Amino acid sequence: MERDPVCGMEVDKQTAKATSTREGKTFYFCSEACKKAFDQNPTQFAAA
Repeated sequence: MERDPVCGMEVDKQTAKATSTREGKTFYFCSEACKKAFDQNPTQFAAA
């Protein structure tokens, strides 16, 4: 399980609704909305 960096929800890597990669690290999201928020301001969420 991974934590969605935007909303904090636990996300299963196998069933994540969306992913994004930044500096070689993959982030997993519970929804496209969280992915969109992350992609618009990754610095804010990548550090979380």
